[in-house]
Amino acid sequence: RHLVTRHGVRHLLLTSRSGPDAPGARELADELTAAGAHVTITACDTADRASLEDLLGTLPADHPLTAVVHAAGALDDATLDNLTPRHLTRVLRPKADAAWNLHELTRNHDLTHFVLFSSIAGLIGNPGQANYAAANTYLDALA
Repeated sequence: RHLVTRHGVRHLLLTSRSGPDAPGARELADELTAAGAHVTITACDTADRASLEDLLGTLPADHPLTAVVHAAGALDDATLDNLTPRHLTRVLRPKADAAWNLHELTRNHDLTHFVLFSSIAGLIGNPGQANYAAANTYLDALA
C-alpha cells in the first residue's frame, strides 16, 4: 500500500508460497488495482532457487525488476533444549535462504532498493525463539 500510495509504484509482483490463495491476497490486489497499480500475485517459494529463477525469467522487459522487498517470516518456537533441525529449517528457510536467493539472483538487476525485514529478536532474543533470532541476525549480516 505504501509503495503505491506514497511512492507511485504502478507495477507490483507479489509473491508468497501460497500466492493468490494466501488469506487477504485477492482483497489486497483489488485495493491496489483500484489505487492505480497493476498487480500480479503468484505462488513462488523464494527459498527454492530454481523456482525463483524461473519467476524472475518471466518478468517483462518493459517492466524490469527495480526493487525487492523481502518480508517473509515464519515462527516455530521451541526452548533451546527442544530445538530440532525441523524447527531451524521451518524458520531459516523462508527468511534466510530466500534472502540469499533474492540477493544472488537479482545482483545483476538495476535495483534501486533491496529491502529486508528483520526483527530485534536477532539482537535481544525472545524466549523460545533462538531459531527466529538466528534467521533475523542472518538478514542483518546480509544487509
